[in-house]
Amino acid sequence: GVVSAVDLLKGIGIYANMTVAKVNGATGYIDSNFKAKVEAALDILKTNDYVYIHMEAPDECGHRGEIHNKVKAIEIIDKEVVGPMLDALSGQDVRVLVAPDHPTPLDIKTHTRNPVPFLIYDSRKNLGGGIFTEEGAEKTGVYISEGYKLSDMLLEK
Repeated sequence: GVVSAVDLLKGIGIYANMTVAKVNGATGYIDSNFKAKVEAALDILKTNDYVYIHMEAPDECGHRGEIHNKVKAIEIIDKEVVGPMLDALSGQDVRVLVAPDHPTPLDIKTHTRNPVPFLIYDSRKNLGGGIFTEEGAEKTGVYISEGYKLSDMLLEK
């Protein structure tokens, strides 16, 4: 399934024959209804084994050059989306991928082709901890050059 405020992503979901949630208050900014996005994602998981939750807020804040709101958006996503999703799925065998779709550096306010950090959580494995930052990701030495290989990693293909 797909949970997003962005029409392009909802359209991709429709054409991929995925369940696409309609979320009231999904704005693509820091005022988005993140709680409703989580509820929609959990609802999708009742009948599907995969859900893609897209949150536009950090990207939008990057385009606007809003450093404080970009940090706030990431903190909100961690507290109101990632945490509640993991809590709701506790006790189940799940894998979760957390990643931006592209960098939007504050200094240039546009997308770049630079690598993005990613985190894969697997409830069946204790892989240790670390800091989820660009610098922390670079230190791992793990680099995925083609996006589908990251999906394969998530799906254990």
